Amino acid sequence: MFISLSAKNKLRFVDGSLVIPNKDKPEYIIAWERCNNLVISWLLANLDNIVKKSVLFFETAADIWKDLEERFGYSSITQVCALEHKLAETTQGTASVFEFYTQLKTIWDEINDAHPLPHCTCHKCTCNLTQKIRTRDQEQKLIQFMMKLNECFSTVRGNILMTQPLPKVAQAYRIIAHEERHKEVAQLYSHNESLAFSAADKRNFKPHQNNQPPIYQKSYSSNKSTNLTGNKRPSSHYYCTHCKVPGHNIERCFKIHGFPPGFKGFKDRRVAVVSHSSEYSDPGSSEIKADSITTEQFNQLLSLLQQQ
Repeated sequence: MFISLSAKNKLRFVDGSLVIPNKDKPEYIIAWERCNNLVISWLLANLDNIVKKSVLFFETAADIWKDLEERFGYSSITQVCALEHKLAETTQGTASVFEFYTQLKTIWDEINDAHPLPHCTCHKCTCNLTQKIRTRDQEQKLIQFMMKLNECFSTVRGNILMTQPLPKVAQAYRIIAHEERHKEVAQLYSHNESLAFSAADKRNFKPHQNNQPPIYQKSYSSNKSTNLTGNKRPSSHYYCTHCKVPGHNIERCFKIHGFPPGFKGFKDRRVAVVSHSSEYSDPGSSEIKADSITTEQFNQLLSLLQQQ
C-alpha cells in the first residue's frame, strides 16, 4: 500500500505531513478534499468488511491510517514464533530448487519484517558491528538452506560448506540450481540413450513365425558370404524347417510345393548337394547313397579323374 500511494504522489495524505489548507482559499479546500476522499476510497477498498466498518466515520485519510497502525502496526513474539516453526518444518521434498528457495526466502523476509536485526543508528561505531551481524545472519540462512536440501545434492553441499569464506545464500542457490539443471540434462541423455538401444534391439530381432527359430541380424558377414567381385552378400533371414537350410522358408520350399517350370538347378552347389542328400539319405546317417548323383554327373567326374 505504501508503494502504491507513493507512486501516485499521495503518501503525504496518510502520514500527516500534508497540512490542511486555510479555509480562506476555497479553491485549495476543494482540491484537498477531493484528493483526501480519493485516498480514503483506496484505503477502504483494501480493508476487510469488519475493519472497514470501524474506520468508516473518519474524516481524513491520516486519521484512518493512524488508527490502523495503532491496532495492527506491531509485531508480537507469537507471530515470530509461528514463523520460526513454519521455517523449521519447511523441507524441499518433491519441490524444485527454485520453488524451495522461494518458500524459504518468503519466510525469512516475514521474520525480518516482524523481528528486524539490530543496527547502529549513531554512525559513530568503529568496530563494524552492523556488518558482523549481517554476516552472521547470512551464514545462518545458508546453513538452513543447505540442511533442508535433498540428499541428491550432498556432494555439492559439502563443497559449498568447505568454501572459505562462505558464499552468500543467493550464490549458493545459483550453484545448487546449476547442479539441478545438470542432473536433469544427464538424466534426459541417459533416457534417450536407453531408448536408442532398445530401438536397435527391436530392429535386429526377428520374431519366429511358423515354428521357425528367432534369427538375429548381424552387421557383419563371414568370408564365405563374399562373392567373386569382393562385395559382401547380405545375410538371409529365411530358414526352412523342412530342408534344414537357410535361404528360403517353408512357404517357398520347392520340395513341398513343386519346382517351377524351366528350373535348371541351384546356383549354389553346396545348397543343392545338402538339400538333395538330406532328401534321400537316412536321418541317422551322414553318408550319401549312390543314386544321389546322375549318370551324366558320374561320367563327368570319371573323365576328370582320368585327366588328372
